[in-house]
Amino acid sequence: MPFPRKFKHLLEIELNDVETPDYVWITYAVRAVEKDGCCWAGWMIEAAFKKTPEGHPTASGDKLLPAMNNQVCPRCGKTLFRTEASLRMVPSTDQEPPHNAGDQPSIPMTYED
Repeated sequence: MPFPRKFKHLLEIELNDVETPDYVWITYAVRAVEKDGCCWAGWMIEAAFKKTPEGHPTASGDKLLPAMNNQVCPRCGKTLFRTEASLRMVPSTDQEPPHNAGDQPSIPMTYED
């Protein structure tokens, strides 16, 4: 399936092409605040931050990076409740993928106008 050529610059992004976070806060969220709640529970991104020399208008003074942090249940699409269970995650120096790239079939990307 060819992709639209106008999105090639977005689809072929690698790690060095984007601003990476120095740490990310994740929070355990649940869908259990209404009687018809679907009971989904799992981790969601709370926020991603980059340490910079200049101060930013955040509690830590660090730069808030764009991240998928919608409080929406992936099962039913309704609002999640963020619990008090939160973790600050820091990227590992070992960024080796969890699988051998040779184990996954690779299909070259093609584009069309």
